[in-house]
Amino acid sequence: MLKNDIVNAIKEKLESTIFGKDAGTSTKPAGMFATAPTIAGTPTYASIVDMETSLEEANVTGNKVFIVHPKAKGVLKTTEKATGTAKYLMEGNELEGYKVLVSNGVANGLQTGADEAGVVFGNFNDYVIGQWGGIDLTVDPYTQAANGKVRLVINAYFDAKPRRTASFVTASVK
Repeated sequence: MLKNDIVNAIKEKLESTIFGKDAGTSTKPAGMFATAPTIAGTPTYASIVDMETSLEEANVTGNKVFIVHPKAKGVLKTTEKATGTAKYLMEGNELEGYKVLVSNGVANGLQTGADEAGVVFGNFNDYVIGQWGGIDLTVDPYTQAANGKVRLVINAYFDAKPRRTASFVTASVK
């Protein structure tokens, strides 16, 4: 159980870093939202098609998927393609025929009003995550000993970058 908790914590941190909005540093890769999303604001059918078109113009092939913040999912599932059609941008788990995955790791609080949630569309086979070494676990029985606790310090070394930046397009929706 503890091993699974540790692995899940590392996974969540890596996911939120990759899909985050922080700029890269010498010790942290840049998040996909480190620069302003290509498309922002209220989503439309045309803006979703624009995302698809930008990948096609860059000759991006392969298994393309959308990864969205839960707030963005709610917006996409309740926004009609055209007024009065009862057809929504996202129906089931698909957007424009592509699979949609949902993650709390995708950036939220984007744009000037900090009220937009992130959407990424791309071929994630073109995204590389490298790990150097294993997971270094240090058991520290001293730092929290007065509180009757044992402190676990975990170090894992990763880097993450797109092999091809044209394989991804970002948007934010409100």
